[in-house]
Amino acid sequence: MYDKEIWVEFSEDADLDYQELQKKLLQEKEQGIENSSNMQLLKSIDREKDNIKIDPQYGTHIPRRNISKAVVNRYGTDRLWKVDLVGYWRMIYTITGDEVKIIAFVLEFMDHKKYDNVFGYRKK
Repeated sequence: MYDKEIWVEFSEDADLDYQELQKKLLQEKEQGIENSSNMQLLKSIDREKDNIKIDPQYGTHIPRRNISKAVVNRYGTDRLWKVDLVGYWRMIYTITGDEVKIIAFVLEFMDHKKYDNVFGYRKK
């Protein structure tokens, strides 16, 4: 489908959160915990990274009309996609690239409450 190489990379903040999640997982495994919400979240992130690597536009495109100036300032772009993760978590990413490769740049993953807060959605 794509004639360019597709990379999935994390922003600095998303990478720190990802590493922290991996540390929590190691601690849980040391405690003998076989299944936890952290384990499910990490598996979900890894699975969706693979899906994005196959098709960068795999996620749901967030319409520009739904993106406030505060969100543009937060992420530095108004070209955003989201992927639903396990447990009502969301992963936000953008797509960039050049003649050689396409980069799906994961900006952040967050729980549903924070997602609603960032994008200004309100509970009804």
